[in-house]
Amino acid sequence: MKKQLSSLMLLTAIALQTPLAQAEVAKTDPVSSTSSVSIGNKIDLNLATLAELQTLPGVGISKAKAIISYREQVGPFLEVAQLTEVKGIGNKMLAKINDLVVVK
Repeated sequence: MKKQLSSLMLLTAIALQTPLAQAEVAKTDPVSSTSSVSIGNKIDLNLATLAELQTLPGVGISKAKAIISYREQVGPFLEVAQLTEVKGIGNKMLAKINDLVVVK
């Protein structure tokens, strides 16, 4: 019984020190009826809808459409810095949204 109690205490201690995995929540955009995944509070550039992209600072409908168009023509983003290849997005814009987006 004493060994079981020690094992239980050890498992409890390990469980308390191990961070819980964050679940990814799928969101559905009712306008486009496509779903995307947001990691934490970051928007995945490869799955984001037009509406989700427009929530980024400085990204209006034109830039959001340009991001989606780039993604459709070139393929999925391999890294966030690739956004500077999208018309209308330069290093200043990238600096504003870099911490808000992710490529998965």
